[in-house]
Order: sequence, then structure tokens, then C-alpha cells
Amino acid sequence: MFSLMANCCSWLKRRQEPVRKVTLVMVGLDNAGKTATAKGIQGEYPEDVAPTVGFSKIDLRQGKFEVTIFDLGGGKRIRGIWKNYYAESYGVIFVVDSSDEERMEETKETMSEVLRHPRISGKPILVLANKQDKEGALGEADVIECLSLEKMVNEHKCLCQIEPCSAVLGSGKKIDKSIKKGLYWLLHIIARDFDALNERIQKDTTEQRALEEQEKRERAERVRKLREEREQREREQVEPQCI
Repeated sequence: MFSLMANCCSWLKRRQEPVRKVTLVMVGLDNAGKTATAKGIQGEYPEDVAPTVGFSKIDLRQGKFEVTIFDLGGGKRIRGIWKNYYAESYGVIFVVDSSDEERMEETKETMSEVLRHPRISGKPILVLANKQDKEGALGEADVIECLSLEKMVNEHKCLCQIEPCSAVLGSGKKIDKSIKKGLYWLLHIIARDFDALNERIQKDTTEQRALEEQEKRERAERVRKLREEREQREREQVEPQCI
């Protein structure tokens, strides 16, 4: 009887837990397989995926979490927008093309730049060593070594999990189990530290909105001054003709 009541109380407690809204950013170099991974998580087939231009967004329900994942384009010209999403992010999914050894140094530099950003440092990161289905793909230990991953995450105080995977193996319930395992780990860490992360995110997003508003006002002021200067020049050109 006691065991039955304990189970009922545990079930009731889980039922009463609030749904938590969590935002994640998915980043990595172009052609790493980010969009295929995102589509697989969402339950879509990841075949014939076009490169992401800018960003795409997916929403899904995972247990007591309502998760929004921003899949951010990985081309050099678009990486500058990544920082715009850091403030609201509870964690990072960094997708690595483990079959492209030639770009590992670029991957390392890009990951380091992400983790040292003040709005990312200290947040959990899931590293997906993607394309394990490719011949010659680096294994987990080799990816860790090439990226100096242990040193990097320790330096920036980011809890980290690496999962070798293949985003094209399946989708939905048939998605690569390593991706599901990694996502479960990331959400577990976020749930454990939710209050602290949430407080930090509220602070960061408030500061970012204030900064964006200030930049907006400054742009408007610059436009106003340029317009006034142009109108003044036009008046000066017309006035001598009226004499």
C-alpha cells in the first residue's frame, strides 16, 4: 500500500510539473548536417536537404519541455548572425562533419569563438560528430583530439557531451539513437540547472533588447542627419539660381 501511494505521489508530482519553454541554437560549419539533424529530430525525412540561408526554426515537445531549435546557417558570411540568438539560448547543439578532416581546424576555431562568447560561456553544449556513415569518418576520440574539445569546454566552463552519429539514418522514432541520447542529455542538464539558466537568460535578453533599441535609435538619428545634410545641399544648389 505504501509503495502504491508513493508511486501515485510521484506520478502526481510529475503531472504537476510546469511545462518549460526552452530555446536551443544549432550551429556548425556549412555542410555539417545541421538541417538534416533538425529535420530528423522533428520527424521529417532528412533527404535532399538544401543549405540553410539565414536560419530555420523548429518547435517540438520533449517530455515536460516545449523546445524551439534555431538551425542557423553555417556559411562564413552568415555566421555573424549567430550571436543574435545566444542571449535566449539555454544550450548549444554544435554539429561537426566528422568525415571532413580538412575543415577540422576551421571547426575548432568556430567552436572556440562560440564558447567564449559571454552569452554562451557556461551553458551546456552537445557536440554531434555527424556523418559517421561516411567512409574515413573520424571516431569520437579523434574528433575530441582534433578540436581540443576537453581543453576548450573546461576553459569556458561548459558542460559537454559528444555523440558520434549519422543524421541520415532515419527520422522521428527511427532517428539515430545517439542524437536522441544527446538531446536527452542536453535537456536533462538544462532541467537540472533551469532556475539559474532562466535567470541568466532573462537578464541577457533584457540587456540585448535594450542594446538593439539603442542601436535602432542611433541608426534612425544617422539617417535623419544624412537626410538633413542632403536637403541642405539641395537648398544651397537652388538658392543661387533665385538671385
